Amino acid sequence: MQTWNTPDHHIAGAEHGTLTFSGGEELVLADWEVTEAAPDQDGRVYASVRGWIANTEGTGRGDDPYVLPIKAGRAQLVLAELRGREPLRDLAVHIDSFNPGAPHPNTWDHPGYLCTVSWMDRRIDGDGQPVLETEIGSIRWTDPASGREWDLQAAYLHDGKTYNPLGFVWRHFDRWHRGVPLLHPFYGDHRSPAQGLYGRLLTDGPWALATEAPALADPAAASR
Repeated sequence: MQTWNTPDHHIAGAEHGTLTFSGGEELVLADWEVTEAAPDQDGRVYASVRGWIANTEGTGRGDDPYVLPIKAGRAQLVLAELRGREPLRDLAVHIDSFNPGAPHPNTWDHPGYLCTVSWMDRRIDGDGQPVLETEIGSIRWTDPASGREWDLQAAYLHDGKTYNPLGFVWRHFDRWHRGVPLLHPFYGDHRSPAQGLYGRLLTDGPWALATEAPALADPAAASR
């Protein structure tokens, strides 16, 4: 798969795959590839498909920016049809997209947005046998020790911290460890975790909702 912004990259003759989501959105990925990670400590095997978005709207000009067919973040995949593979159905997924920048001169026939859709493909035990999955895709979790219910779609901060919309918040990335949700650091309004930073257990608080934390008076000044 071509991932670098060389001037001669084109998607017209590349393989295209269509992913349909619960809101009716369709995402068309060109020159796609599927990858699979090794099982994690809980036996979960995560997979992803990455490709160039082929169905954006807009011209990319300042008064007509590109519009992606679906927002980044968590989503429910209804169907993915990728030639040569079994269809993917009814999966809780995470979507991430970015523009690596256009080359000069730019002869691309596409806007240049790379997109990755990732999901938990299966769960196995130590012998490689299937394990029933009950946690992936959850939006709420109750701590069996304290009885507290947590919103897994919310943004959190360490208790006592000030909220800075240009700084880090902690979100659930649908990763778990021995039945406990993990929180990962997300920068600003990014929809994928910051690279190279590990998750923390939701039980390793104390945590506070970002919406209830005191807000920084001038986040732009703090970032300078």
